[in-house]
Amino acid sequence: MMKRLFPKKIATTLGAALFLLTAYFLLLPTLTFAQEPTYDDISEVAKHLNCPTCTGINLSDCRTLTCEQWREQIGELLAQGYSDQEVLDYFSERYGVQVLQEPPRSGFTLLLWLLPVIGLLAGGGWLYYTMHNWSQSDEIEEATDVTMPKQASPSDDYLSQVERDLGLDEV
Repeated sequence: MMKRLFPKKIATTLGAALFLLTAYFLLLPTLTFAQEPTYDDISEVAKHLNCPTCTGINLSDCRTLTCEQWREQIGELLAQGYSDQEVLDYFSERYGVQVLQEPPRSGFTLLLWLLPVIGLLAGGGWLYYTMHNWSQSDEIEEATDVTMPKQASPSDDYLSQVERDLGLDEV
C-alpha cells in the first residue's frame, strides 16, 4: 500500500484550490481584455438596422433621439457579450424584420429576393421569343398581276382648270 504525501482532506482542499487558481488565471485575460464597445463597433451593427422613425435611413446615419437610444442599447448589448448577429436578432425579434436593412432570405421575404430575378428571366424570354419570331417571318410577295385603276385626283381637276384659265389648253 502506498503512503500518502498529504492526508485525504488536505489533498482535496489543495486540489480544489489549484483548480480555482488555474481557472482564475485562464479567465483573467478575457476579463482584462474585455473592453467597452467602440463607436465603430456600434456603428457597424447600426448600419444593418433601419431607423424606426425615418424612411430609408440606416440607424448609423440617423440623428433622431430614438436612434441615439437604439445605438446606446446596441452598445449595452455588445458590452454584455452579444455578437453582432445576436444584436440584430434581438432587434428583429423585438421590433420585427422591418428594422433590418437586409431582410432575411426565408419565408415571405424570399419572394422579395426572387421576384426581380424571375422578372428579368421572364423579360429575357419574351425578348428572345419576339426577336426569334421577327427573324423567322415569311417573305412578302409582290403583286405583279394586279393593276390599279386610274382615278382622277382632285389635283388633276385643279390643274385642268388652271390650264383653261391661262389659255394653255388651246395650244
